[in-house]
Amino acid sequence: MATRRPPVVVKIALDHTSEIGVRSGRLLLGEPDLEVLGVVGRDVKDRDPRLRRIDDLAGFDVVVTDDPESSIAADAVGRGIPCVLWADSIDPSLDVTDAAVLAGSNLVEGLGRSLVSRESAAAGGEGRIVFAWTEPGTPRRHGDAVTFPGPVGARWGARRRSTENLIEVAVPVPDEWAGIVVSSVTERGERTVGIADLATHLEAIALAAGAVVGASGVVPFGVHRPDEFAEDYLAAALDIGLDVASFTSDG
Repeated sequence: MATRRPPVVVKIALDHTSEIGVRSGRLLLGEPDLEVLGVVGRDVKDRDPRLRRIDDLAGFDVVVTDDPESSIAADAVGRGIPCVLWADSIDPSLDVTDAAVLAGSNLVEGLGRSLVSRESAAAGGEGRIVFAWTEPGTPRRHGDAVTFPGPVGARWGARRRSTENLIEVAVPVPDEWAGIVVSSVTERGERTVGIADLATHLEAIALAAGAVVGASGVVPFGVHRPDEFAEDYLAAALDIGLDVASFTSDG
């Protein structure tokens, strides 16, 4: 998998309300080019000189939030500052004519669909893609069989979508673990890539990778999704610490 990454812009404003945002901030502090990580409206105790409380977005290169209900996106859009959302969508009433928004920087819409995009491109549009992801719920006893990397392992899932070229399967899990599996099946054989880890950790990587891409300048004005920039997004996630397992079998 490619390891190229987009350039890092050094001033990031983080609006967090959950462990996902907290972990994402810790991951972003590992960025070598980071100059400032401003935490919106919250006091900070860490002694890292790059970390500080902020109450104004002026001067920041990107705004990142894990809060689906946050009004900070409206503030960022109004100032023309790129905005990265963990949530899948933005308030449709906001005018994003002069602002770049990257929505869905999360496990399924971000990491999952970017892996689908990459594997589809590698397969050259041939064959079929099977995309499976975990979500909280009671484990099933029948359905579509899916094997994730450990510790998630083998599970049963429910098919959410099925076309000639794409099958999507949601797999309920009862604990803190989460995973993604993408398999491409062609006449040449089958290739499977997968990730599995603590759910909050994977969600934090997904959001932090979105922050890097959103700050890099590659996202144009309007609302966009991580899989539109799959190579850059996955490269950022790998640099941040995402582990991807792969397996290939000949046809």
